[in-house]
Parts: sequence; structure tokens; C-alpha cells
Amino acid sequence: MRTNKIFFTALFAAFLAACAGAKPAPTPVDLVEVKEETAEELFEQGVEAMKAENWNDAKEAFTKAVERDPSLANAHYDLGVVSEQLGDLAAAEAAYEATLQADPSHRGARLNLGQVYRLRGSFSKAAKLYEEALKEDEYDVDYLNNLAVIYRLEKRYDEAIASLRKLLSRTPANAEAYKNLGLVYLDQGNVRLAEFVLAEARKLDDQDAGVFNNLGLIALRNDDRRQALGLFARAVELDGECYSCRMNVGAAALAFRDYEAAHTAFEKAKQLEPNSFQAHLMDAFALDGAKRAQEAAAAYERVLTLRAEHPDALFGLGELYNGPLSDLSKAKEYYQRYLALSGNLPKRELADQRVQMIDLRLQAGQDQAQEEAPAARKSSGGDKDLGEMDFDFIPEDQAGEDEDLEGDAGEGEGDLDGEGVEGDGSAGVDEEEGTHPDEDALE
Repeated sequence: MRTNKIFFTALFAAFLAACAGAKPAPTPVDLVEVKEETAEELFEQGVEAMKAENWNDAKEAFTKAVERDPSLANAHYDLGVVSEQLGDLAAAEAAYEATLQADPSHRGARLNLGQVYRLRGSFSKAAKLYEEALKEDEYDVDYLNNLAVIYRLEKRYDEAIASLRKLLSRTPANAEAYKNLGLVYLDQGNVRLAEFVLAEARKLDDQDAGVFNNLGLIALRNDDRRQALGLFARAVELDGECYSCRMNVGAAALAFRDYEAAHTAFEKAKQLEPNSFQAHLMDAFALDGAKRAQEAAAAYERVLTLRAEHPDALFGLGELYNGPLSDLSKAKEYYQRYLALSGNLPKRELADQRVQMIDLRLQAGQDQAQEEAPAARKSSGGDKDLGEMDFDFIPEDQAGEDEDLEGDAGEGEGDLDGEGVEGDGSAGVDEEEGTHPDEDALE
């Protein structure tokens, strides 16, 4: 009996010892709910990033916002604005088109999309966009002015004149319309009529830099270079932020082979209109003339990102790699890309000769040879005399044409400062077109 008592006592002690060493049962923990940001919250984050000019952060926020809610029109719109700031016109175009899918009447998207179409050379798309918009309001100043610019670039002069006359029938004090009309007449060779309508624009606003810029073009057409250069200088004095005025000052400097002065003017123009391929192209000419080959090559490459396979950029790169940059394989590549283009190429025969010479040098094992550029090589822009230039320098004209001076126009566009706001402002079409008060967007 005593033995059993000892056994049970020992067993009970062992049980207590085992319990003393056991871990307590885990207490259930409530799951933490992670709240997903809404499209509206992401949109606000993007707006704040835009205010701080943190463009990449803004792009990320707006991209997430439209993924969460594709119907959020202003998020698409501001994504387009940010894409323009980052120099991605293809993304900007897609974003503005998506804006119009979400809100077909979004004014800022229409205006900005039209400008992007123009910058990318899609004139027919721009014309169709404005024509459709005018069905809602046939006397809209922005759309009529912008459409007239597009018609002019397409050389549809009668339609351009009709659009501007329609605009002036309702707003006869519109100086921008007179400036555009003057440029149309100048294109048609009607210099006296161009002078008349630009004089009307000057009466309406005698401090308008664009008027003096365009009068400078007329002076050049009349072969009065001294007066033209004075008018261009006056335009810059009136408005240091006038893109086309800076371009014309640079082109004049380029004509007289003052390459550094030309570069300074084009550098400012690039700051004003970073997505204008022509500002980068003209700067490449200036840098090439100044023997700054690496910088010139970078400028030409930037042109190709803005206007794919632009012939002047391709040929210019071929010349640089065939000359000071000494890379015959690259030179041949760019010449061949130039030769693959359709249409009238003024340097086709020369490019073909270059390719043949490169093949001979490569076959002879001279790929690394250092030699001077061929004597026939000339600076793409600087060797022209001012009197030989095509003075109506319009970045949107057909690729391959050397336009060296430009008319001044402000294209109506949406607010490129973003922040969920749309409106109309001064733009960068090269001729001074419509400038209009901003409008608040619906958010």
C-alpha cells in the first residue's frame, strides 16, 4: 500500500514538473487591415508632387490613380502634362487621348493633345480634333486659331484664312488672329497684304513681341536685313520668354557663323520649348559649327527622340561620326538610315558617296584611322548666307526642309503646370496664335 502511495506521489510530481515547463497557449492576434489608397488619394499625391516639380513621383502617382479608376479624367490629363515635362510625347499623347475617353469634352486635353499631335507631325489628327471640337462651339477662339495654324502647316491656305476670318467676325480685336493671318499671306507670297494685317495687330498691341518678330520676317522677305535683325532684337527685349524670337536671333547668328551666340539663343529656346525638335536641331547645327562634336551628336540624338528618323539629324550624325567622332561603322549606319527615307532627299547623292567611301576604308582596315573630315563637308546650318535662308522657320513643316527663321504664334493649350487644372495659355507653335485666359478644371 505504501508502495502505491509513493508511486502516485512521484507520478503527480512529474506531472506538475511537466506542466511547469510548458509554454502557454498563444493568444489570438487581430489581423491588421492594410487600407489601399483610393484613386482620388493617389491623384492628390500626384498633384502635390507636381507642385514640387517632382515629375517622376507625380507620374507614378497618376499612373496608379488611373489604374485604380480609369474614369478619373483629370488623373489621365495630369499624367499627360507630366509626360510632356519629362519629354515623353508618345506617353503624353496616350494620356490625353485617355482623358478624352473618360471625358470627351475635356477642354485642356483637347488643346494639349492638338499641340502634341502638331509637335509629332500628326497634322491631320490635329485638324480632325479641332474640327470636331468646333462642332460644339463654332466660334471658339482657341480652336479656330489652332486649326488655322494646322491648316497653314498643311498648306491649306484658303481654309486657314476662312477660319481666321470667322474668328475675327466675332472677335475683331484679336491680335493673334491678325498675326496668323499675316503669316498665311506671307506664305502665299502676298507680302503687302501680310504687312497690312500685321500692322493691324500692332495697332491692337504695340508691345506684342510676336508682332515685331513677324514683321522681322517681312523685312527679310523685302531683303532688308538690318531692319529684320532690329525687329528680332526688339521682340526679345519685349519678351525674353518668346520662343520664336529666340530662335530667330539664333538663326541670324548662325547665318553669320557666330556659332557660340547661336548656341546661346538656341539653348534658351530649348528651355522655353524642351519638346520642340527644331530647337534641338538648330542647336546641333550651332554646336557642330563650333566644333563641339560630342554635344552636337547629343543634340541630334535628342532630335531623333522627338521626331523619329529626321533626315537632317541622321545626316548630321553621319557627318560627325565620319569626321571628328571617328566611328565609321556608326557613320555608315546613320547614312544608310538617311538613304532609306522616302521623298526628296537633297543630300542623297552625297550620302551614297559617303557610304561607298566608308566601305572602301573598312575593307582596307582603316576603321580606326584618324583623318580630317572630307573637304566637301559643311556645317549643316552655319554655312548659309542670311539671304539664302527660308526665313519662315516652322518646326512643324515637312521633314528635311531647312527652315531657319520662324514666325511667332501662341497656340491655345491646357495648363502645363498641371495640378488638376486645365486652361489655355501661350504655346509653342512658332507663329503667334491665340493666347487666352486660364480656366479651372472640374476635379
